[in-house]
Amino acid sequence: MTPMMAKVFGGWLGLGAVLTAGVAAGIVLKHPFRIDEASDLGIAYAVLGGWLAVQLVLGMLVVADAVRLTRRRELDALQRAADGVKLAAIPFFLMNFVALAGAVVIQGAGDRDRLGLDGFLVALLFVVLTYLALLPTSAYGVGCLVVMRKDEQVGPVFFGINATLHFLFVVDVLSSIVVVEVARRLLGIARAPGAWSRNLMTGVLVAGSSLATVWLLLVAIFYGLDFRPDFIAEGIFWLVLVPPAEFVLLVVVPVVPLVTFRTAVRLFLSGDLDTLRRTARTVKLVLIPLFLQNFVICTVIVLGLTLLPVVVTRGLILFAGPAGLAFVGVFTATGLVPTVIGTYLMLLPTSIYGVTCLALMMRLRAVSPRYGVVNTLLHLVFVADIVSALAVFSGGRRQAAVAAR
Repeated sequence: MTPMMAKVFGGWLGLGAVLTAGVAAGIVLKHPFRIDEASDLGIAYAVLGGWLAVQLVLGMLVVADAVRLTRRRELDALQRAADGVKLAAIPFFLMNFVALAGAVVIQGAGDRDRLGLDGFLVALLFVVLTYLALLPTSAYGVGCLVVMRKDEQVGPVFFGINATLHFLFVVDVLSSIVVVEVARRLLGIARAPGAWSRNLMTGVLVAGSSLATVWLLLVAIFYGLDFRPDFIAEGIFWLVLVPPAEFVLLVVVPVVPLVTFRTAVRLFLSGDLDTLRRTARTVKLVLIPLFLQNFVICTVIVLGLTLLPVVVTRGLILFAGPAGLAFVGVFTATGLVPTVIGTYLMLLPTSIYGVTCLALMMRLRAVSPRYGVVNTLLHLVFVADIVSALAVFSGGRRQAAVAAR
């Protein structure tokens, strides 16, 4: 049963998510109230400051509770609390990021005399306060690590790496999932991943790639065959929204990546190499149409921004020397950098199964460490990830047979 202190702390984090969501709505949507200037942030700072004060007190109580459970070596209670608290912290972290980023922009925009110095200082303060607010969420996970290390159920390397990751933003959630699943396996209460969790990533990508395929066909008909009825033009217009929708599902609302990561960890711990191999290969295959659509759209955006100053100046900027070319380069970077980062963030979760499968192969000595590391790195690179997945996992049956021996 989850400790009561962890439930209270998780509930308070949920309230924090609601409050920060309200601030974010006021900044971005101007509803239910408007926040346009630095003076409008006073009430928001007061409310969030009161919440933070209680949060810090509850955080100290959580740390004390985690210490108590650790001394008693109640691993089951610790892993339940660690899992619940970390999951409760995710909505708060996301809403907090949006709200405070908006507040920093507003604060900086109102400080024109000092080139937005106030915004920079406020950003530093917010980072520190957010860190202090979320730091106690790692107490139960660290307690799990201490208990497992004292009982010599995990090695010093596993303990050191995960203890460190528990004190870093974002990766603390991933580390917590690993620690909780390891603890559950040691306790004998680990559950095999269900069909829903195993196929969630594939299902999301199949839906996106199916629509992307339709979009690519409509574009080919519209421009290649010069057949341009209104319904094709409308289809091209609306289906452009597929990559942004996939970005929301795979990055902004990280439910799919977290479920996928937990499923991959469970498959790794159970040694299910065949399922990992098949799923990794399938995910990369169904990703291809979505990647092609995203590539075409991003190319159009970058070219459009690059040609914008050329069109506006009627080509004169190209003869303005290095300064003119640098100006065009700035416009190119304005489109290139966000599209590359956005695409990378969207595609990164699709490598979870592949990287986990390679890790299990190395653990079972089905492949050499060098082979595993090289292909792991390739899984983090555009296009090369698909090639690596097809090359490695298509021959997975023979490697799985070797591993089974």
